[in-house]
Amino acid sequence: MTVGYNVFCRKKERLCGTNKECKCKGEHATCSYSHYIPELPPNITKLTLKYNTLTLINRNTFINISSIKLKTLWFENNSIETIEDGAFYDLRFITELNITNEKLLNKTSLQCSFKSLPITTINKLCLEKNDWIELPQDMFSYLSETNIFMSLRNNLFRELNSSVFLPFRSIKILLIQGNEIVFVDLNSLRTTELLDLSNNNIDAIPNFCKNTNGTFVSQLKYLSLAYNSIRQFSKNSFRCLDNLINLNLDGNRIQSLGNNVFGLLYDMRKLSIGVNQHLRHIAPFAFNSSSLRVLRLHRNHFRFSREKIRKRDFDPYTIFQTIPNLEELDLSKNHLNDYLLLRELFSSTRNICKLNLASTGIKTIPNGFLQKMPHIKLLTLHGNELELLKESIFENVSSMRELYLDGNNIHVINEKSFPSYLLKSLNVLELSGNQYRCTCEIKWFLDTIRSTNLSIKLKTNWPKYYICHYPDNLRKSLLADYFPTTAECNPLNIVSMIITASCSSVIILFFCIIMTFNCQINIKNALYLFRLKQRMKSGYFRLESSDDFEFDAFVVYCDADRLWVHGVLLKQLENSNLNICIHQRDFDVGETIMNNIDKYMAKSWKIIVVLSNNFAKSEWCQWEVDLVQERRRRQGKEVLILIVYDQIDSKHMITPLKTLLDTTPYLSYKEGFGEYLFWTAVIKDINKPLNIPPTSIF
Repeated sequence: MTVGYNVFCRKKERLCGTNKECKCKGEHATCSYSHYIPELPPNITKLTLKYNTLTLINRNTFINISSIKLKTLWFENNSIETIEDGAFYDLRFITELNITNEKLLNKTSLQCSFKSLPITTINKLCLEKNDWIELPQDMFSYLSETNIFMSLRNNLFRELNSSVFLPFRSIKILLIQGNEIVFVDLNSLRTTELLDLSNNNIDAIPNFCKNTNGTFVSQLKYLSLAYNSIRQFSKNSFRCLDNLINLNLDGNRIQSLGNNVFGLLYDMRKLSIGVNQHLRHIAPFAFNSSSLRVLRLHRNHFRFSREKIRKRDFDPYTIFQTIPNLEELDLSKNHLNDYLLLRELFSSTRNICKLNLASTGIKTIPNGFLQKMPHIKLLTLHGNELELLKESIFENVSSMRELYLDGNNIHVINEKSFPSYLLKSLNVLELSGNQYRCTCEIKWFLDTIRSTNLSIKLKTNWPKYYICHYPDNLRKSLLADYFPTTAECNPLNIVSMIITASCSSVIILFFCIIMTFNCQINIKNALYLFRLKQRMKSGYFRLESSDDFEFDAFVVYCDADRLWVHGVLLKQLENSNLNICIHQRDFDVGETIMNNIDKYMAKSWKIIVVLSNNFAKSEWCQWEVDLVQERRRRQGKEVLILIVYDQIDSKHMITPLKTLLDTTPYLSYKEGFGEYLFWTAVIKDINKPLNIPPTSIF
């Protein structure tokens, strides 16, 4: 049977024309390296003529195929110089004419030959790679009243003069990519639905509006300006495109996207602004569109980072929030390695069905991330830095059908990596190109592949691209060749269990000791606050209140601690509606420092002393301590609020300072955990009546 079939095919090839240079495949014939067109089988509807010597095309050129119902005729690299007027007269069924790479062809002769094309059937004209710089104004005058698909790709046009297309009754598709166009005139494209101007030298969005505020392109639905030199545009750049559905701005030099720049594209469904590596700023409401369904921001290398937020280069909460109906988003090959920022960016993308985050530097998928996208069907995380997969990441994600995790740093796939229902519902699970550990940890994964249809879902990359990276003796071997046994992976070892339990106990004890040591400051501050509240509940008769003073507190501190006092302490207290006296800001100009200190201490309800190692080393600060002690003798130690900003070295701990710390309750500052407790105690201490007895001594 096989021999007979091959003989039949060879006979069929020989019957395709009367010379051996023509080959047929179904209804398509290709003839090369000849100087004429031979006879062809009657079923041929498409003819490609490549690399022939056909300098002159006339009616006689097609004499051997005049009886077949040819629909598509393709010339490419045939050294054609002239096409005579009636050349296509006998091709009465032709719908498509393609003339490619015929750089010697006389355009005037081609223009005259169009009169022999059947106007009622011809609907596609491709004139590509001919190195034409311009077209005669009457180039298509013999094709009037035709509905045409026109391609002028890869020529050398420097401008688009649409008046040359005026004879056509309708030109719904116009492809002019790959030229050198700078200037674009759209005056005669009123019927065009698809316009491709990609890969030219256009440096500004063309004008789509008539002077009367009408539009040149009332039917335009698909517009590509990709891979040009456009640097900027505004909302008004897209006026008069009321019916536009698809806009492609890939590969330009766009630096900034302002608010509502696409606001006049009321029906836009798809927007692509990828490969714009100059993009640095995206305004909070740049993509403000209720009609947008697909957004592609791929390969921009845009940094979605905290630094960008501080510079106001983008807002993670609004950037996608203003696209409520977004279904497909491509952010591949940008920078998105901030764990928390990932949550913020996708906090309002509930309608997402397809999400591409390939090569974005993601190391961890936060819990709850996918649960905010109940309709997601496809997720691409190819080429990131994921190491560990947790079942909780994919919990309640029943809509997922395709998951791409190839090219990460995943070491192990086990029963805790995916929920069981997800493995059943997925059609594609791509896990190739990861750094697998061929140990007992991966036994479950291998057993599942061998006992279920999971290998079908792994597609064509299994087993070729599933390779062991550890241990060294199995490195570069296939996972499919690794067969761990149940016996070697589940040994019963009581000694190991005892050692593990003992080590765990030691670790827990060690952890408790460390936590107690690290939290002792917070424990002391909590006790301080507790005793303070208990004293205030007891009730005391007030002799005076803070209303009798100009300031709630006077701050005594060392100038070396000025950044913390002004940047942290002062901000916290004044945000709590407290009036604080600071000597650099509030002292009277012209008065001596001593007089100012004495005067403004008297105007202050409480005295805050910020103690530190720098404070202990300063002789001037010691003098201020003497003044503080005098105030304390007159009004009691309740007037003082001592804050230990950092630990004081023993060599700087002079006797007066040690006495002050030993006889007065104080608070210790520590950034991070327990900081809220510290500030609560400070504020309550400032508001405490002066006659309350001491609350605690540490």
